[in-house]
Order: sequence, then C-alpha cells, then structure tokens
Amino acid sequence: MNRIISIGLIAWMGCIGLSRSAYAQQPAARSDSVKIIYIIHADSLIGIQKKDSDITKLMGHVMLQQGNTLFSCDSAYKNNTINVVDAYGHIHINQADSVHAYGDYLHYLGNEKLATLSGHVRLQDAQMTLYTETLTYDLNKHVAQYQQGGRLVSQQTTLTSQSATYYTDLHQAFFQHRVKLKDPQYTLSTDTLVYHTDTHTAYFVAPTVIHLQDSATVIHTRDGYYNTDLGEAMFASRSVISDSSQMTTADSLFYVREKGIGMAKGNVIWRDTSRKVTVVAGYAETHDQTHTLLATQQPVLIYEMKNDTLYTAADTLFSGIIPRTDAMLHHADSAQQDSSEIRYFSAFHHVRIYSDSLQAVADSMYYSFADSTFRFYIQPVVWIGDYQLSGDSIYLSTQNQQAKELQLIENAIIVNQIGKGMFNQVKGRTIYGYFHDNHLDWMHVNGNAESIYYVQDDTGAFIGINKVSCGVIDIYFRDQKVYRVAFRDEPSGSMSPIKNANLQEYFLRNFSWQIDRRPHSREELLPASHPVWNFLQVYKNMP
Repeated sequence: MNRIISIGLIAWMGCIGLSRSAYAQQPAARSDSVKIIYIIHADSLIGIQKKDSDITKLMGHVMLQQGNTLFSCDSAYKNNTINVVDAYGHIHINQADSVHAYGDYLHYLGNEKLATLSGHVRLQDAQMTLYTETLTYDLNKHVAQYQQGGRLVSQQTTLTSQSATYYTDLHQAFFQHRVKLKDPQYTLSTDTLVYHTDTHTAYFVAPTVIHLQDSATVIHTRDGYYNTDLGEAMFASRSVISDSSQMTTADSLFYVREKGIGMAKGNVIWRDTSRKVTVVAGYAETHDQTHTLLATQQPVLIYEMKNDTLYTAADTLFSGIIPRTDAMLHHADSAQQDSSEIRYFSAFHHVRIYSDSLQAVADSMYYSFADSTFRFYIQPVVWIGDYQLSGDSIYLSTQNQQAKELQLIENAIIVNQIGKGMFNQVKGRTIYGYFHDNHLDWMHVNGNAESIYYVQDDTGAFIGINKVSCGVIDIYFRDQKVYRVAFRDEPSGSMSPIKNANLQEYFLRNFSWQIDRRPHSREELLPASHPVWNFLQVYKNMP
C-alpha cells in the first residue's frame, strides 16, 4: 500500500512540474513532418501502464503540440506506444493558424496525422466554415471529409450535401449526394458539385438545376461554372436557360451579370415560347436591359403559324421590344394581347423565306407583333404557288397566325409562267392580295393597271395574247388558280393571235423572272442535321 501511494505522489508532483514548465518554456515550432506529440499543458496528468501500451491521462485545459499544429481540449488519453490521442470536450485543432477544427470528441492518429472529430464539428479557414457531426481531417494532405451530411458556409453562400471533401490548401470542396446551394443570386440542386471557396465559383459536373433569385429563370446544365464574385457563368453540353416565356440552348452559354450580356455559341436555339417563334444560329447575344437578341452565323427565324411554318434566313437577325400601346393592342393577334411589350424581328441582307404556302427573298425584312406584319425591302420577291409577286416594298400581314393580306407597294407586278417564254403578267402602282385559309382568295390591282394574258381554248391550246390597260383589275382565285379576271375603270386593250407573235414583245415594264432566287425547301435554309428539328418535335408533342 505504501508503494502505491508513493507512485501516486511522484506522478502528481511530476504533473505539477510539467504544468509549470509548460508555461515557462514551450518547445520551438517543429516541422509538420514530426510525428512526436508533445504535452504542452494539463492541469493534471496520470501515467497508466498496461501490458502492451503506455498511456498518459491528461485532464483540465489540455494542450498538445505536433509540429506546427496545436491541440486543446478538456481531457485526453495519449497512447504513447502507438502515438494515438483520444480527446474529449471543447476540442480545438489549430493548424499553423490557418485551419481550425472544433468538436466534442477527437480520435487522432499521430503517425498518420489523421483526425476524426465528432459532435458539433466545425472546420474553419479564411474562406469558409464547415459544419457536420462527424469529420475526418488529414493534417498531412490538408483534406477534410464528411459522409453523414454537412453544411459549408462561404460568405453569403451555403452548401449542403450528404458527403463532401474539402481541400484546405486548394480552397476547393467536392460535394456529392443531394447537394443544395443557396446564394443571394441563385439556388441550385445537383448530385455532384465542385466549389472553390476563394473565388466563390461553383463548377457543375453532373445534371444540375439552377434557379436565379428574383427571377423566373431556370438553368438546366451538367457542365460549366458560375462565379458569384465576378458575376460570370459558362454552361456547356447543350445546357438550357429558360423562363416563363423564353428559352435558350447551345453548345456553350456565357453570361456576364455586370454587363447584363448573355452569349450563346454553337447550334444556338432561342425560343419565344409564348409566341411560338424560334431563332437558330451559330452565335447569339442577348442584353438584359434592352431585352434584345442579336443572331449571326447563318441565323434562321422559325415562326409557327396555325397551318404553316415560316422559315426566314439572313446574314443577321435582330430582335427587340417596344412598349405596347392601345393602338397596338387593337391590331395585334389575340394570342399576343396578354403581353405588356411588343417584340419585333429584323433580318438583314440575303433574306430568304420558305413556307409551304409562300416563299420570298429580299435584302432586309422587319416583322412586329404590334401589327403581325412582315415587311420586305430592297428588291423583294414573293412566290405563292405558280405566281411571282414583286414591288419596291412588300408587306405580308397575318392574323391569328395565318396569312391575311399582301401588299405590293410601287412598281408592283405579278408574273405567272404558263409555257416556254410565255408569262401572264399583271402590273399596277399597288397590288393588294387577300387570303382565305392561308391561300390567295383575290387580288386588287390599283393605279395604272396593265395586264398581258395568254388566252387558251377549252383544250388548253394557246389562241391569242390579250393586252389590257385600265384603272383597276380584280383577280379571283379558286383552288390556288385564277378563275376570273375583272377589268374596271375604262379598260382598253387588244387581242393578238398567237400565231407568228413575237413573244419578246409581250413583257410589261419592270418584268423580271427570278425563279432562280426562289427557295424550294426549308432544308435550303437550315440543314436537316440541325438539332432544332428534334427540339421542335419535342415542343410539338408537349401538352
């Protein structure tokens, strides 16, 4: 009994001496490769000898040191044989004053420098704070991991996930399983995410859904990044950006928040879902403040009407908006009257249009939902069935997504080839055409009207050429062919026999047959391999 008491007194006196010396002379900082764990302080110390281990029990304001890392806690067991520490209460690991870890319990492998913390765990550096219930931290590799759910907070950004790995040297976190990110600018959900806490950049490496704050905008992506500090984003692999009325997809999408500019590159598809208008291009640029769209690199505008689809190709397409007025509301299609703004489209240079019911070419085109009218300028030509229509300017009005009225303004002329070198022609200052079910119903030629008409007998043989001048000519169509022509306001003319007629003399002024310019299929404007065809099929099948 006396021997046991003596050993206890010696251990107690050693503890007191150790405690005093801890404050008086701390060891110099050592390299992080050093494996020895030094006792810096404890209120009390007890040595425990077991058969195969040497254990030191430390209690009260415990502080240990290994290299440039300090450990503090309420109490601890230090296994000197295998260099392992089990610590309890108010755990704090301070690694070179750069990384701090906290918890209720610590199991530390000194040789491997591997810490396992549990209970209200918190890991901090200059960039972030990580919260979880169980965390392993490799002090050698500077890597922290949790597997049972956790949360990382970096400035105003919060990320949660089932598991995560954080590289403290790289300031990079790798999140997996039920990942959620919340930021003042956006929120997202995904299964895998890489986040850099120093640049506040999220990198997307799996299917991800992003909701922009204070906006109906939703982004679907699986490849790209978003930097909240710079307000810059890039989305690849056919990502999709959409809101309540528009969507954009492309091989690559870029966004700069400060400038409010979005850029899309490679097989761009932009769609106004409320108006059933689609723009495809090699490159497109949008501006938030002006709500404008600029499309280049073989752009094509696709306008889905009720019984037809109009395809417009040009060197450049531009779209913007203007405020809606009461007058505009009166003229606009009923399908568009729920919008407070009017969108318009302009096409510049080498404009070509194809639809089943008509085709057209011009140097430029303007279309506005204010009056649902296409306007063609500079050598415009329109083909409807077998008829070629031209004028200085051409207006095509639509209503309820169907052709309604056609205007050929100044030097208007209609040409129909009926045989080799033979053309029926009607010319006037202005020509108005009226549609029924998207087909020409009748036309009104006004002002200095002239016509050249090849007369045929009941067998279809040509018997003469009729040349007439008058004030007004009305032309009526049935089954997309002329079945009656009415000459009004002092008509005058002559009939010449077809035999021995010089056909070169039977052309009205400004006659020009331009069949070589006529588009013959939508594939001439947009290749059949373009992804927009599958895209439109998906939209067509949507409820």
